[in-house]
Amino acid sequence: MKGAATAVLHLLMVGACLGVLALGIPRSFAADESLKEQNEVLLEQIQRVHGLSAPQTERIREIFAHSPYIGQGNPAVTHHPVTPEQ
Repeated sequence: MKGAATAVLHLLMVGACLGVLALGIPRSFAADESLKEQNEVLLEQIQRVHGLSAPQTERIREIFAHSPYIGQGNPAVTHHPVTPEQ
């Protein structure tokens, strides 16, 4: 049963991320925000939009913490031709 619960949680996480990305994020990120700060905003939005509990959000946060790249772009290595304001 534990394997099935983990699979469901992973599907929920992927679905939540895709759902937020499909809806669009209303808040633009400043160029100087760190990946961790951006991910925290993303996780708060995922929790709010999808009605996740604190433990569910914490599990997604743990998954994000294991990767130096997961999120909506790593500001340390990403270079955009225009700023969000442009």
